[in-house]
Amino acid sequence: MDSFDRSLKLAFEMHNAGRSVEAEALCRVLMPIRPQDAQLLFLLGMILHKGSRDEEAAEWLSLAARCQSQSARIFNGLGCVYQKLRDHSRAAAAFEKALKLEPQSAATEYNLGSTCYKLGQVGKAETLFRSAVEKDPRDSACWNNLGKCLKELNRLDESIAAYNRALEIAPEYALARYGRAVSLLTAGRLSEGFRDYEWRWHLVTPRQFRQPEWDGTPAPGQTLFLHAEQGFGDAMQMVRFVPAARERVGRVILECRPGLEKLFQYSNCADGVIPYGVEIPPFDFRLSLISLPRVLGAALDTIPNRTPYLRAPACKRLPPAQPGRLKVGLAWAGNSEHHQDAARSLRLEQLVPVLQVPGVVFYNLQLPVPAGDQSCLQRFSAVIQSDLRLADFLDTASVVAEMDLVISVDTAVAHLAGALGKPVWILLQHSPDWRWFLERPDSPWYPTAQLFRQAERNKWEEPIFRVAEALKRQKESVVSSQ
Repeated sequence: MDSFDRSLKLAFEMHNAGRSVEAEALCRVLMPIRPQDAQLLFLLGMILHKGSRDEEAAEWLSLAARCQSQSARIFNGLGCVYQKLRDHSRAAAAFEKALKLEPQSAATEYNLGSTCYKLGQVGKAETLFRSAVEKDPRDSACWNNLGKCLKELNRLDESIAAYNRALEIAPEYALARYGRAVSLLTAGRLSEGFRDYEWRWHLVTPRQFRQPEWDGTPAPGQTLFLHAEQGFGDAMQMVRFVPAARERVGRVILECRPGLEKLFQYSNCADGVIPYGVEIPPFDFRLSLISLPRVLGAALDTIPNRTPYLRAPACKRLPPAQPGRLKVGLAWAGNSEHHQDAARSLRLEQLVPVLQVPGVVFYNLQLPVPAGDQSCLQRFSAVIQSDLRLADFLDTASVVAEMDLVISVDTAVAHLAGALGKPVWILLQHSPDWRWFLERPDSPWYPTAQLFRQAERNKWEEPIFRVAEALKRQKESVVSSQ
């Protein structure tokens, strides 16, 4: 072994020992000696990757791959760097090359499966994870990811079984507990699902309170503080459980996101309603709002679903519709920061078959309007009222209360309409959020809701066509009854 090889070996040892600064310095010294040495280029790339300098790492690893095109290790490293850069197409290409060079590598199958999942290629990801767990049955992370894929494919029993395998290997695996919770809830197994759902607290930093968590035990004269930890729609859905909690304690204080507090105050949802960020009044017990179903023992057939449980003041901002026209509220996109937003949201252009139904005036509840939808909104300005100036959800509720119907994707407006007891048609992605369950056209949460589901992933044409046809029938029914 010559001095270069000995020095390169030392650099690898330094890197493996966590001495990255020294390892990088030695690599830089060696580079002028053999600038085309693939292993040196690979090592420098991985050192930079470990230090989160991934743009540089990609350059060095790409050069290493050109110098040694038959190294699975180099292509696997390059794939990991592209994954970190969120360049999933390049990551998949690198992992594909690595897997061709080393087809028995369960680790590479795992990496490629993870990338395929992020690219929306869920069926391919499932195949890769299945192959990986056959090679390495003790890989709990791989079983977890298989469970996630199977949930996305709506194969819930198989998904739960995969999560069970992950938890047999690693009982404290919080991500698998949380994943199993989502599959259980989607399957309608609410008691088990909400119990596992508490493992979400292992994945985030929970708020610290000195007061104990409420376990549902009656506490007359005591004050319960409920905090709405998640989105607007989640809070509107779960606030239905507050009256049952109120019966067991003396007083309930509800904390919610700004924009909801006026709606919850007007609806008398709690004895006190406060937005995030203000001083919390004294209390004795505390609980997350979305933990109430677990504490109260909610089951599919005992969901409190009497509506309306939210209320709205008289509307003073609704432009009048021509006599005989249906008034339909419209929301077509959710929060773009939501991890599933690309799957659940629409472009307004996709709703043209609905917008072309005669005898309907639409009211824009989509605020703010995504930039890419402005031109379509202007094109249909004759049938879409867009000057409502809604400041918060109480304003929105007052408009929704005047509608004959609301059409929405899975976003807060859908929950608002359902909680107000208004007819609401909800367009759902193929693998929906757990609260909509599977297959059924109705919702046990909202008796006035009708669900229009994708039959295939990412295929909106068919459910939108069904909404348009149903809207035509609705309009004809109104006309014939007049």
